[in-house]
Formats: sequence, structure tokens, C-alpha cells
Amino acid sequence: MSEDATEPRPFNWPECCAFTQLFRAFKLAIHPTKIILAFAGIFATYMAGRVLDATWANESCAVVSANTHMSELDQFLVGGRSHTKEWISQTQDAKDVRRAGVFSLLMRHARVATNQIAGGVLSLDLGRVLGGIISGPIALTWVVAFHPWYGLFFLVLMFAIWAFFGGAVARVAALHATRDERIGLSAALNFAQAKFVGFFAIPLMPVGIIIFLGVLLMLGGLVASIPAIGELLAGLLFFLALVAGFILAFILIGAVAGFCMTYPTIAVEGSDAFDALSRTFSYVYQRPWRTAVYSLLSIGYGSICFLFVKFFVRLMLWATHLFVGITMNIGSPFLTEATSGPRPGKLDALWTAPSLTGNTPFYGSFDTGAQLSGISWFGQVLIKFWVYGLWGLVAAFVVSLFFSSSTLIYLLLRREVDATDLEEVYVEDSALDDVAATQSAAPAAASQGESGTSLPIIGQNS
Repeated sequence: MSEDATEPRPFNWPECCAFTQLFRAFKLAIHPTKIILAFAGIFATYMAGRVLDATWANESCAVVSANTHMSELDQFLVGGRSHTKEWISQTQDAKDVRRAGVFSLLMRHARVATNQIAGGVLSLDLGRVLGGIISGPIALTWVVAFHPWYGLFFLVLMFAIWAFFGGAVARVAALHATRDERIGLSAALNFAQAKFVGFFAIPLMPVGIIIFLGVLLMLGGLVASIPAIGELLAGLLFFLALVAGFILAFILIGAVAGFCMTYPTIAVEGSDAFDALSRTFSYVYQRPWRTAVYSLLSIGYGSICFLFVKFFVRLMLWATHLFVGITMNIGSPFLTEATSGPRPGKLDALWTAPSLTGNTPFYGSFDTGAQLSGISWFGQVLIKFWVYGLWGLVAAFVVSLFFSSSTLIYLLLRREVDATDLEEVYVEDSALDDVAATQSAAPAAASQGESGTSLPIIGQNS
């Protein structure tokens, strides 16, 4: 046997088990700064949607059947554009039809899709999980297809809101995941403001490219519709259409698979939208299987965390109602004169507790059947404020968890493709100057502390 035989290479456990980094997402997500920024983004989105619903003409709102409670969004998710058009034409003139705000339907669909994904993870139903994920872009397609002007205003507002607050959340997650540094609200918002153009443009760039190529293909089809010569030109130049179709498929797959990494790229690298898009596409296509595995693991782990937080809040509200109700239900609420039947307890009339079996919403219900009046009605409004605020915090946790998981996915793929350490992150020059000043001031302060007295400077006037 040769003496210079190579020794067996040791197994690299850290590289093999890199996916365990994704389990840091829960710890990163519960950071108060991220929760506050995410809550602010959700509240701003909610207010913008409600204002649009209130100001939009009733005739332009979404059609909902009062009997079946099916909306045109539900029909679009099931049957597509043509089926929805036919359903609207048959339903909109019926007596039992009603109109609903577009944002209210989107908000209801978001709750249903989130619960569907979480339920699919628990039941190990991959089709249900993917169905819940895909339904999100389909719902936005419905808005653009059937309510284009509403969709234009809403999407611009949504992109602007999340370019600011989402960018701030992504920056906090980037520094927390790489340097274990917890920055404040002002620093995060200042970074989001400085990179606002990049955060705003990054989701629009793939859409712009797709629209541009689509217009070129439609123009080519228009030329091909010319009698006689059109077929000849189409046959000769059809390879150009295939090239455009290839680019469309490339952009669509890269944009969908790498969407979660766009904001973290800008937050980690401090780059612009073009660099962020090129990086995410590069990582997705160089490591497609790792991207898929990391994404599925993050969805599964995130769903379990979401269900745990929901159960925690459900148990908290149930226990609150139980013990407060023991004494509060001794009193009677103020009811309208039209109320008949036995008078419920005061807390039961204001708010119904959630059940621990999961058959009710985790925040309970305010549709108690009691016709409140006076101070009791105002007390219910105040309880709604706190309970719905708690619901908003749960939603903020989901947003924070999304950005935290996306940041970890980006850092892992960056290390595997570019061989960059997980701890490497862009830091502004002002922050570096502050750190350098702090480090240089520390030895000076220590030397003065050791001497105990300050020596006079030679040549200084006394």
C-alpha cells in the first residue's frame, strides 16, 4: 500500500444539516421590533383597503349570492374567468344578490388560505398546502381581471406600504439572523426609507418583463393575422415566439420560487432591485432542489408555529372569559326595549369566548344575539378593540415569521452558491463609524482610568 495514500474525508455535518438553521425562525419572529413593524404594515393595509371599499361605487363592488354566500372570487378560484363571467351575469340581477367590498373578500380569503395551509401541514396533505399557496396569486389575478381600477389603486398602495414596513422588518431580521444585533424602530425605518425604491420595484420588475414580452407576442400574433402572408411570416419567425415563451417561463418560475428572498436580499446586501432579482434567480436555478426543500421545511415549521400561537391565544382568551365571567356575569347588560327572553350575563352579552375544540374562531365572537344599548354597546366596542388588536398581533407574528424564514433561506442559499459566511451583512458607513468610535474610545477611557490623574500638555498656556 502506498504511504502517501489520501486519508478519508471527514463527513461535514454542519453542511449536511444546514437546514436546521431554519428552526431559528420562531425565535427571530417573536422579536418585539419585528412584531410592531409588521402590525403597523397590517394596520396600514387594512385601513387602505377599508377606505377603498367605502369610497368605491356599489355597482363596481364584488357580487355575492345571499343564499349560497358564494362570491365571484369563490367562483373564480373554482372555474376561472369565463365561468365567473357567466355566474356574474346570472346572479347580479337576482333579488337576493348583494355587493361586497373587494378588500373584504380578499381578507376573508387570506384567512381561509392560511388555515388551509396550516391544516394541510398537520394532515400531511401536500396538495392542500400547495392549493392554499397558489390561491393567493389567483385571488390577486381576480382583482386585476374583474376590478382593474380597484386593483391598480390597491396594489400600488399595498406595494408602497410593504416596501416601507416590510423592508424595515426584513432589515431587522437580516441583522438579527447574521450578527444577532437587535436594532430599533428608527434604524429599521430609516433603512427602509433609504432603500424604498428597491423594495417598491422588486415585485414589479418580473411583472413588467412579463407584460412587455406578452405585448410583443400579441403584436406578433397581429402580424400573423394578415391574410396569406401572415401564415408564412408566422412559420418563418415562430422560433422568436418560442424564445419569448422560454423567457416567460424562466421569469415566472424564478419569480415565484424566489419571491420570498427578494426583500431579504436588499436587506442583507444593501443592494438595489436589479441586483436582488438577479441574485434570487441565480440561487433558485443553481440550487433548485435545495430551494424547494428549504421552502417546504419553512412552510411546515411555520405552520406548526402558527398553530401553536393560535392555540396559545385561544387558551388565553378562553381562560380570561372564564374567570372574568364568574363575577362579571352576575350583572346584567343594558339592552334595547325590543329585546325579549331571558337576560344574559353581562360578559356573555358583550363577547362569546372561543371554544377549546377549535370549532369557533380563536378570538371568539361578538355576534352574541343580544341587542345592546347605551354603555353596554360602548363597552363591547372597547372589548372589540382589544380582542381584534390581539388578532392583529397574531397576523403580525405570521408576517414576521415569513420574513425571518425567508432571510434564513436566502442566507443558506447564498452560502452554498457564493461561499459567503452566514454572518456577513451590509452595514451602513455611519454605523461602522459609530462602532469604530466606540472601540477607539474604550482603550482611551481605560488608560485614563488606570492613571487616575491627567498629565498637563506641554506648551499649553496655564
